[in-house]
Amino acid sequence: MADPVTIREKLGQDAYAGLCAASLTLAGNNARLHRAFSAGQVRIAFLGGSVTAGCLDNAYVPEPFPLHGVQRLRSAMPGKRFYLYDYSIAGTGSDYGLVCVRRELPLCRPQLVVVEYGINDAKTPESIGCFESLIRMLLQLPEKPAVCLLLVGMEDGYCCRAHMTRIAAHYGLPVVDAAAALEDAIRGGQLTWWDYAADSCHPHPAGHQWLGDCLFAGLNEWLSAPADAPQPLPPACAYHAPLTDLELLFLDALESPYEHRFGEDGLPMLLHTADHGGAWQLPLYCRGVLLVYRQYASHDYATFYASLDGGDPVPLRGYSLFGWGNPVTVLLSGGDTSGEHVLTLAPADCDRNLKFELVALGIWGGKRKESD
Repeated sequence: MADPVTIREKLGQDAYAGLCAASLTLAGNNARLHRAFSAGQVRIAFLGGSVTAGCLDNAYVPEPFPLHGVQRLRSAMPGKRFYLYDYSIAGTGSDYGLVCVRRELPLCRPQLVVVEYGINDAKTPESIGCFESLIRMLLQLPEKPAVCLLLVGMEDGYCCRAHMTRIAAHYGLPVVDAAAALEDAIRGGQLTWWDYAADSCHPHPAGHQWLGDCLFAGLNEWLSAPADAPQPLPPACAYHAPLTDLELLFLDALESPYEHRFGEDGLPMLLHTADHGGAWQLPLYCRGVLLVYRQYASHDYATFYASLDGGDPVPLRGYSLFGWGNPVTVLLSGGDTSGEHVLTLAPADCDRNLKFELVALGIWGGKRKESD
């Protein structure tokens, strides 16, 4: 696909700058940003789905918006070193972001985290709870990073703007709402959807350039303002955050009928095969369980069923026509209070000789009270 005319070229410099500025819908509290950028080295992590990853037509754009935005920062602040850590994976939402916070972010110790899950999340209570849990977990990391939301949308207008911006306001987070700015420009006849994207949701290179410029414009504006007084973490939630105490279990330390292996990412996983398989029951003390498995476009992969305490089994489909080894996250709730539960994993009868990869297992509400 030939590169389209950039949005800047179509609008002209002044109107383009105005479009970037229109995306800055919430300034939030800038105390953490000022602290992050006061250092000589700034580590920036990105959490998101296929838009952040730069996916396009079964490939990747050469300069997705995280890279473009950081390149702008490097040009504007040559005296600082900027390090980019991109943990985005296509098809994932804030439920998988919880895993990244516990597993990946402690390795890079970010001072700024940019979150983009506006089109991958749902508007259900469970998804809202995952997102607010993610925000609280990020704000409580030892480095006390600044957190910024970047909202993108679908061609049909889908975006989790309502609950995400309410949560952002509750915690004093800045928001770049590129989706709203683009919608306004399209309604006003300045742009079409195809000036930004190549399909119903994925930006082409010109769209990524604009997203990166919006992010840079926001950081530049928020850092230009005097530093606010630090805002403490609100004790109450905007909605609810049940997974804030999520704990990932060490897969290689669990006794199971499955084979212990390391995946291509170097992380441990449990592999079900014809020689190492069957049903597995694992006693746990918790309020709920988080499972992450991989999905492949291959009939060599099985469907498993997961349940807590013999409840309704949830299918974990190792095969999908659109799978590419992508992680899929499933939550199993054990109720509102912590207690003893039994997690059961079992292959479908017809799939006992097929493979299945479990790559993460976590629990929330797993801390016992002294009286327990």
